[in-house]
Order: sequence, then C-alpha cells, then structure tokens
Amino acid sequence: MASEVSICNIALQLIKHSKSITSLTSGTKEANACEAVYDEMRDLLSEYHHWNWCTKRQKLGQLSTTPAFEWDHEYELPADFLRAVSVHEHDDGTDSVPYKLEDGKIMTDADDVYLRYIARVVDPNQMPPTFRRALSKLIASQLATALAQSVSLSKELFDQFHDQDLPLAKSADSIQNYADQLPESDFIMVRHGGRQSYEPGDPPAS
Repeated sequence: MASEVSICNIALQLIKHSKSITSLTSGTKEANACEAVYDEMRDLLSEYHHWNWCTKRQKLGQLSTTPAFEWDHEYELPADFLRAVSVHEHDDGTDSVPYKLEDGKIMTDADDVYLRYIARVVDPNQMPPTFRRALSKLIASQLATALAQSVSLSKELFDQFHDQDLPLAKSADSIQNYADQLPESDFIMVRHGGRQSYEPGDPPAS
C-alpha cells in the first residue's frame, strides 16, 4: 500500500540518499526534511492542475453573516477546499456567477452556490500512481537542496518533474473523461525561477 513514507523514500532514493525513513515524525534528519515539505508539495501539486480524481462538487451553505459591502451573501468553503474550479447558482451547472474568495469564504450575490473544486486528498492510496510518482519527484527536488546540498540536482529533478512526470500524470488523468483545464499555478514556477509552460489551448495564467 502507498503511504507518505513510501512517497518520501522514493524521493530520498532519487537524490541517492543512503538512508530511508520509517516515519515522518521519527525525528531523524531525513524525516524532518521530508515532514517540512511533504504537505506543502502535496497540496501544491494538487492545486497545480484540474485533476479529475480530486475534483468534488458541493452545494454550499449560506452563512448568516453578510459581507460589509459589495456582495449580498457569503458561503462557507468545504474543509478540504484547495482551489475553485467553477461556481454556479443552479444545479445544472450551466451558468457561472461572479464571486470573490476572501477570509475562507466565497462572497457572491447568488442566492445559492454550487461549487466545483479541487479537494485536499491526504490518503496516498486515493492518489493515482502517476501522481504519486510526480509528487516524489517534486519532493526530491526540494530534498536535493536540504539533504544533498546540491542546487544543480534540485534543478535537474524539477526539470524531470515538469517535463516528464507531470505530463505523464496529466495524460493519465485526462483519459478518465473530458475535463476543463485550469491554468497552471504560478506558485510552483515562482519557487523555481519563474519558468512557466502551458499546453496548447490553455488560457494564460492570471
């Protein structure tokens, strides 16, 4: 079975580190380095693309409080919310409503809100193998600096992640069904010198 530990141990192997871990909280240098980046890299990669496997739909509950100005209503976001895909007022999903994400809430004039969103998935067994492999490579690119003290290895691993592992994971996900594609998140690119790449037909990142 897949686990956080197995994902991190693959990352350690990718930087040719001689020691593995048995737990992210065991207190070793390797475990501490993995624990420091694992959650962030998992959520970062989840936000980075409109993955079918972690997309959810939910009707949101309208809060009794209202925004101080501009919007008529505010709605509570799901606990596992990472990124909005689309926001609708009707359950047929054919409309689109203006909204703002602020303070952990969605603000809008819509009387009802049906949200399609990228959810935080923490169980590695719910992640496709290609996603787990891409996550290991992304984590390895971080560990290369923390444990191997090699900026060049970090860049090499990130380039492999971006050019090989990520496209493979996206391709495997896309064959499940036709899906709208979101622009790639700028955050990963900012961490690695501002490099950006888009697939043909993708809208420009905002």
